[in-house]
Amino acid sequence: MNKIVSILIIHLLIIGSSWEASAASSGPLNLQRNGDAAEETKFKNLTVQADQLNDAVLTADYGRAADLTFPKLIELMGGRQRFISVMETGMKEVQSEQFRITSITVGEARGVVEAEGQIYAIVPTTMRIKVPEGILVGEAFMIGVSKDGGKNWTFVDSGGRSMDKSKLKILFPAAADKLRIPEMKKPILYRESSP
Repeated sequence: MNKIVSILIIHLLIIGSSWEASAASSGPLNLQRNGDAAEETKFKNLTVQADQLNDAVLTADYGRAADLTFPKLIELMGGRQRFISVMETGMKEVQSEQFRITSITVGEARGVVEAEGQIYAIVPTTMRIKVPEGILVGEAFMIGVSKDGGKNWTFVDSGGRSMDKSKLKILFPAAADKLRIPEMKKPILYRESSP
């Protein structure tokens, strides 16, 4: 079971990076929408592009995944080619261990903050992994960042781990103290059927 949990926390874009599990900070803020059409489009784009990132990972389109990943994370991982290589290696390892990610779904954005002309949002995700024992379901989150008022978004995936403020400050110096990171939950194993 520990191997299964380890595979789950590889989750998407932090594969092979130096992020470590750490204590979570306080819970998420709720997103306040005012019904404005531009506001709705901004968050529709966030959801659509988060889904595109998940689809790129599931279909092994790691170049597209790199396009939708926060550029600072790509830089910290050693550049685009290194990022793609780490993604390929990590996903092959998952498949070679008889595990298969069956779906990654995106929840409604929350914890939206603005800092230095950029928008940041917490995007909850749910991952389902087929394992020999059944279906493992884990909740995680991505941090979405838009530099153009919500038209385009890039993401950092939590990898199923909490992110402490020191790690957030490396990636998001202007917003780290404003982001309210959700508490991480242990994945649940469903033995008989998919939930």
